[in-house]
Amino acid sequence: MSTVRPPVPFPSFCRSQPAAARGSGALPVVTAVCMLALLLMTAAPNASAQRQVGAFGAGGQAGLPGGATVKLYRDDSVAYDILFNTDLDDRFVLFAHRLWEEPIPQSPLWIYAGPGLVVGAENLSAEPLSVLGVSGLAGLNFYAERFEVFLQVMPRLQVHPSVRPRLGGSVGLRYYL
Repeated sequence: MSTVRPPVPFPSFCRSQPAAARGSGALPVVTAVCMLALLLMTAAPNASAQRQVGAFGAGGQAGLPGGATVKLYRDDSVAYDILFNTDLDDRFVLFAHRLWEEPIPQSPLWIYAGPGLVVGAENLSAEPLSVLGVSGLAGLNFYAERFEVFLQVMPRLQVHPSVRPRLGGSVGLRYYL
């Protein structure tokens, strides 16, 4: 006998559920982003326009964690990345990272890494619990016109309300204004 799952009001790849509970809802999104990445890589990326001081990009990412993301460049190789993760019900978590970026020689790809903080709240519909932790972010990205395509890994250590190490990864797309 199969069970019927109620419709989810928000894309499943942005929900804060364990992978086993989410099913394969993120697979079409990840596939679409990867196909778009391959298409954009053939278009001779021009990274200089996006990596200027003050450049601001907004977009989304699929994976763990997933959600809405923004990025702001401050110096030649320094950027700030913020991710808003929520299930639109009883969880909201903010991930903030300071990143250093370097080009990979003879390639349109750049590599980036940096430390960050995790703050938020969960179980908001019952007894709210604060979420606090530290994290790191490392990945690869490239630009095509006003789009940034990225693939990243995020090790993190939640220290409150309980100590839990976690490892996540995501793929995403940002548009630069």
